[in-house]
Amino acid sequence: MKHAVLSPDWNMRPKVQAASIGQMALRLLPLAALVSSCGGGGSSNQSSPILEVGMQRQYGGTVTRSVVYANPTATMQSNTLVYTFLEKQSVQQAANGAPATFDVNSAYTYSVVQDPGVGTVPLSQTVDTYENLRIAGDSQTVTTVGQKVVAVSNDETSNALGNGPYTETSTTTSTFTTPREGFPYPLQTGATMTTPQSETQSITFTDVNASGSAPSNGSNVGYTTTRSENDDGSFSYQSTYVNGNTSSRTQDSNGSGSETFTSATSSTTTTVGLPVTANGANTIPVTRSVTSTTTTDTNYSAADWYPDNGVPNSPLVLQSRTVVGPASSLPSECGGAVLRPNIYEIDTTTTALNTVAASYSATTTRNFSAGDGASICQLSTETTSAYDLLTGAISIHDHDHNRDVAVRDQLLRQSWPSPLLLWHLDRDSCADRLRGRG
Repeated sequence: MKHAVLSPDWNMRPKVQAASIGQMALRLLPLAALVSSCGGGGSSNQSSPILEVGMQRQYGGTVTRSVVYANPTATMQSNTLVYTFLEKQSVQQAANGAPATFDVNSAYTYSVVQDPGVGTVPLSQTVDTYENLRIAGDSQTVTTVGQKVVAVSNDETSNALGNGPYTETSTTTSTFTTPREGFPYPLQTGATMTTPQSETQSITFTDVNASGSAPSNGSNVGYTTTRSENDDGSFSYQSTYVNGNTSSRTQDSNGSGSETFTSATSSTTTTVGLPVTANGANTIPVTRSVTSTTTTDTNYSAADWYPDNGVPNSPLVLQSRTVVGPASSLPSECGGAVLRPNIYEIDTTTTALNTVAASYSATTTRNFSAGDGASICQLSTETTSAYDLLTGAISIHDHDHNRDVAVRDQLLRQSWPSPLLLWHLDRDSCADRLRGRG
């Protein structure tokens, strides 16, 4: 939940406006909703730019993540993480060679309220979002063209093995093949948009202790990844691990796909087909081929767990946004928010199906924004379910709830998605990490 709290001593422009843009995945990148506060309601006379060098703001809040295993074990226990965060943002001139005019820099710090004792717990994060501002008459629109995220977290599962603490560090550089635009301001009731998903990424990941050693279980060995995704949610990626192993994964637009893992002594390829019907029941054909000194092929019929009546979603990833219109009242969860004139509700729904990683997520966000662009309150919930690829049985249910409180902001830039998801940037490996496979 996001409450705008205005501070008269914050050194900001007396009048600024607003623009927003967003993208959602299983892992959360904040893709820009840039909003600011000013006196009065939504005006069509937008004389001041909504994005310019020198703007500053900060906001904070609370995030809860609950992980529920269908069949808990001694090493996979259901758990809940609760933490607070503070984000400090500044709009900077992008460096030479950057893909946009502006670099919106965000620095996150975290404080754990409820420590799960397992999984990853965020320590710090920096986000550089590259944006341009387009002005056409009275309309202003922010376009996001790329992003760099450096996330640092505590690997508590590996810490339990000894010789820790182990610190995970991931650096993800994304270029949006189709630039991602937000709603133009002033907002118009009934306006809708679908956020394009196409992007290319480069990712580096390490998980080491103070001496530079990886955990003894080897589940989170360091790697580098290159990844490409299309607007329909199809993707491909290739990873190279520091121990010499390699892996790749491909998901086609129709939901079929494959993954291959290669070590020095063997190679395993798993292929996922389209659902088939037999005796009135849908199943997902899966073939696993293991090559060592010989090759062994094993066929599986996994229970059909796809949420869209047993067939893969089309598109596989979809984010839809709507300006619902003026809000006559705010939800009870927004109690204490600083009210401003002409509050509009902007709703976002995101679904993401990864057939090869056997995971599905659904996210809903309600953002209440004043006519002048000030974000009054934001409520966001994400639910991710992970399944056994070979059987189709559900294995993990992951529920995230984001409660934001903005502080000292005369320019408040919302994170999109919630800060929790920023350290689950790779949609393809999110379910794998929850399963503990690294």
